[in-house]
Amino acid sequence: MIKFFRRIRQQLLTENKFSKYLLYAFGEIILVVLGILIALQINNWNENRKTDAQVGKSLKALRSDLVQDTLLIHEKLPNIVNQYQLNEFLRARVAKPDATVDTLISVTRHEFNPNWSYQIQYNTNAYLSLNQTGLIENLSDSLKVSIKNFYNNKFYLNNKVEKITNDYRSKVSSFVDTYAFGSTTLHDQGPLIDSLIWQHINPSHLAATFQGISNFKRILYKETKEEMEYSLIHSKKLIEQLDSYLKNHD
Repeated sequence: MIKFFRRIRQQLLTENKFSKYLLYAFGEIILVVLGILIALQINNWNENRKTDAQVGKSLKALRSDLVQDTLLIHEKLPNIVNQYQLNEFLRARVAKPDATVDTLISVTRHEFNPNWSYQIQYNTNAYLSLNQTGLIENLSDSLKVSIKNFYNNKFYLNNKVEKITNDYRSKVSSFVDTYAFGSTTLHDQGPLIDSLIWQHINPSHLAATFQGISNFKRILYKETKEEMEYSLIHSKKLIEQLDSYLKNHD
């Protein structure tokens, strides 16, 4: 092809057809430019296809993470609700007008369990990868905003739960230094130690300690419950958005 064009140029110059040579040269330049533009367009198209494939793969991974998190929440949430309600029930018993010191001792010694539930370790790798690679910027504005808002709020609520958990753990340490864990299945210290611990207690100290630790437990389980419910409700909405987006871009 190059030899063909070269022969044409040489023939035009030999025949002194300079004006036609200039016209031909200009046409050849246009052809070269068009060829470069087409090559660039094909390259961009290939790159866009690769990017779209990566975005689709990342969104499917994100959807999988959300589904796994939803299953974890369904598994853990009932226990959080039960523990919250039990804590409220015990606080209400001690707060009754006819409650006595014996009521407080019975609740604290035999029924109140200061143990707590550890936070769910959510699957966030797909979301973090979307951000770190910049692929999230290739999404539609509505989906991008939904994903970012969901995880920003989720991280905020998680941080609140983590903070109150740390505060509650310090309360538990102080509580068990004086009253042990009571007669729970996991921490039953036996009749001798149990009787010695509760033989000469200070009712005022016990009341203040129980009030403090049960109130912190109330806040902890309330915050944990709210975080899980938020994640459950908004995970479902985000999964629906992802399904719609993936269907339209498949």
